[in-house]
Amino acid sequence: MTTPAISGPTAPPRRPVSSTSSFLLAAIIFLIIFSIFRAIFAHHETTYERIAREMTVDLQNNDLAGVQSFQNAETATLVNHAVVGSDADAFAPLGKVQRVRETSATPDETARRIHDFDVTFDKGVVHESIRFDPDNKVIAFKYQLPTAQ
Repeated sequence: MTTPAISGPTAPPRRPVSSTSSFLLAAIIFLIIFSIFRAIFAHHETTYERIAREMTVDLQNNDLAGVQSFQNAETATLVNHAVVGSDADAFAPLGKVQRVRETSATPDETARRIHDFDVTFDKGVVHESIRFDPDNKVIAFKYQLPTAQ
């Protein structure tokens, strides 16, 4: 007994997947997973890091009003053109601010509301210590410039 042939189009032969296509697909999947991972686990700037960054940029730009906006009412009167100008002269040669990271603080410093930061510029890293009042206004600011190499 013979089976009659089924008429109609036949499926085209399958083309083998090339190694280039496989590599490209794997690269795209890797980039998607990497982007998702980075978005989830990337460092997000804290309130204190934002204040430190913005105040440092204002100091670097010799912006007295900008610096005073981060001070409380008492310390704003102590910040003048001479202080800001001196800090601007110190920060200007370092280039643009790249990032600000808050470093770990001891429990005693947390109680006194002192926050330490490493501010990375194009040409060095500056360590800053900022003491905040309960309203997150700056009441003390110190920094250590990078040593010449």
